[in-house]
Amino acid sequence: MYENLIIILPIIGFLIGLLVTTIGGGGGGLYTVILIMLGVDIQTSVATSLATVLPTTVVGAYNHNKQNNIDKGMGIVLGISGLIGTFIGIYISSLIPEHLLKKAFGILFIILAIVNLKKFISELRSEEKIEKKTKVRIKGFKKIFIPLFGIFGGILAGIFGLSGTPPIQLILLLLGYTATTIIGTTIFVLIFNSIGGILGYGALGRIDINLVLLLCSGTIIGAILGPKIVEKTNEDILEIIIPIIIIVINLIFAIKMLL
Repeated sequence: MYENLIIILPIIGFLIGLLVTTIGGGGGGLYTVILIMLGVDIQTSVATSLATVLPTTVVGAYNHNKQNNIDKGMGIVLGISGLIGTFIGIYISSLIPEHLLKKAFGILFIILAIVNLKKFISELRSEEKIEKKTKVRIKGFKKIFIPLFGIFGGILAGIFGLSGTPPIQLILLLLGYTATTIIGTTIFVLIFNSIGGILGYGALGRIDINLVLLLCSGTIIGAILGPKIVEKTNEDILEIIIPIIIIVINLIFAIKMLL
């Protein structure tokens, strides 16, 4: 099987690595779907997807950190809760029929898309430009509320091999972060989800290291170029493009889960 994938997988890895580090995520689900289409079984596809995301996010986070695009405090809170969520997701995947889980998460993705869309329209209609933040202090009920989004993202990663991006970017949008900080912080959080998947599925022997290496040979190059593209893109343009991409990804994931 690997002989036929030596050329195509590095190219796929490059494109997804570029996508992840440019918009802050969305690659995990693509890895899973593409591997399944290429004939890899579902569990191995999920496990391999999570393992492949790790070098992408590490390289991407390193480059975004040099550009001060990461709120490390928020990232650690969401990352640790995401790590826990990933283990929960792996456990749940062994208990509940996949078709029921897909429908439930499909509905949740639609809800996420609607909330994102309402906030995006509200900001567009606002006469005053809303001041965006690069750091947010966590206090009060947020200390309990915010980690729930990290757990949800981790559960998505553990069950379906998705990167867990939508819930993370939603809460960062709701908290009023700048587009570049949303991208950088999300990538940082996804490192934790990937580690959780590697530990969990690795213990089950479901990671195909050959597929991981083929994908990563292109992924790392894409991950290096992504932050450079973000750095040269106008912030106002990103403020419009990023929410639209997030909404579209939410809807795509919803359709994927419900069909």
